[in-house]
Amino acid sequence: MLSRQINILQGPRKVLQKLKKILDAGLMRIIHLAAEFAPIAKAGGLGEVVTGLAREETRAGETVEVIIPKYDFINIPSLQLEVPEFKCLQSGQLHSNAMWSTTQEGCSLHLLEARHPAGYFHRSKIYGCEDDIPRFIYFTKAALEYLSLKKEPIDTLHIHDWHVALAAPLLKDLFKHLPVKSVLLTIHNLEHQGKCAAWDLDAINLNGTSYLAPAKLQDNSPLYPQTINLLKGGIVYADAITTVSPTYAKEILTPAYGFTLDTTLRQHMKKLTGILNGIDPNLWDPAKDPVLPKPYGRESSLSAILSAKETARESLQKKLGLPANKRPWIGAITRLVPQKGPELIEAALSHTLERDGAFLLLGSSPIPDIQTHFQTLKEKYASNKQAFLHFEYDENLAHLIFAALDFLIVPSHFEPCGLTQIIAMRYGTLPIVRATGGLKDTVFDCEDPTIPSAKRNGFLFEKPTPSAIHQTIDRAINLMHSDQATFQSVIRRAIQIDSSWKAPSREYLQLYREIIKK
Repeated sequence: MLSRQINILQGPRKVLQKLKKILDAGLMRIIHLAAEFAPIAKAGGLGEVVTGLAREETRAGETVEVIIPKYDFINIPSLQLEVPEFKCLQSGQLHSNAMWSTTQEGCSLHLLEARHPAGYFHRSKIYGCEDDIPRFIYFTKAALEYLSLKKEPIDTLHIHDWHVALAAPLLKDLFKHLPVKSVLLTIHNLEHQGKCAAWDLDAINLNGTSYLAPAKLQDNSPLYPQTINLLKGGIVYADAITTVSPTYAKEILTPAYGFTLDTTLRQHMKKLTGILNGIDPNLWDPAKDPVLPKPYGRESSLSAILSAKETARESLQKKLGLPANKRPWIGAITRLVPQKGPELIEAALSHTLERDGAFLLLGSSPIPDIQTHFQTLKEKYASNKQAFLHFEYDENLAHLIFAALDFLIVPSHFEPCGLTQIIAMRYGTLPIVRATGGLKDTVFDCEDPTIPSAKRNGFLFEKPTPSAIHQTIDRAINLMHSDQATFQSVIRRAIQIDSSWKAPSREYLQLYREIIKK
């Protein structure tokens, strides 16, 4: 038995010492398999979640590793070549790979270099390629080939979204020899599912046709019975499933939010849990934020918070040419995609200007029609100094906007968790959000008498309509103008919220232990 634990790359003595240390401490070995890891490879919230969770699990004393692709834009001087070469089969050919390793955020980070002739990860971007499906299928299988070489026992393989969901069926059917005790799938956004053809599985030595069954990977849409759904494979084969908020976990069981996978999720609902995301308290900390002209934070007095936010506004006024003393300041920091309600953002923009406020939008769209529409809006309001629309993401500008705003709007049609409303509250900016998913789990209406006053921290609206967002903006502005004492007390409550990964990581660690025992 011990011979099976020998790491052929490090030598038996090192491995046995490591195993003994882990066993003596009662620790778990956790592997995160994902497409992103912030800040070195980040396209959205997924990267921040993987990094934040892995960091906190490491702080808890667990042995944590993360595997992502080695994108060509990654430049880390401390990288070490861990495995010079190993092979992975695709389309009848064995292709070379290498594994690079370093330490990031306290945990071991592995970067898989795919030396594939198609240049899978030499595109200067993470997503948006025509061959995203074979790219990430290949990465998933190659990562498991790497773990097969190491032969070290894994307590939980934590896989994130459709990009690596195929790892769950692969472990059951092609990598049965891997010593993995449990597999947990986290669904960050159910809309993106990784739909492909049976031959995409044939290419990595699976019998694709055999997975075209309702109880396996066959897509649930009756219009596409010959389609493989990679995310469904993760749902069916994983030992446990999480979403990134409790409300979203309930919503995806319904046809309205399930994107045709609700039937499969209801069949597997006993293994479904919602765990609310945290944010990086170091990256988003107004008390230590080098971008801000005047720091402030949870320990600051209310007057100091308000003064620092006013200073941030003054800085932005000078930087962007905005008029002085126009209040309120309302804004959005978001991708302009249908999920985020771009038509509602437009409604908020026009209504804010009608109320003599300033509106700031930082975001862009990968969808040409939406981007063109907002570019037209920018031209329409070019002469209005109270409107600022910027379509290139600027991290420093985002920090300054979070601090300067009075209100942040998040009018999503659906929202698995959402991070911007959590970040906004940490900066003393009150969120105006639609009551869905993680927005509903993090924001509690400050005028709702059914909610304890100590919990009220923002504004919610139910219907995704312009009139609903207009009415809610009016409520927010009226409170700011007519009842400063209450308005400021809500700011104080919002900034005091502990939005770190401490509590969510404990929930994940407990879930790991539960599924390992099953």
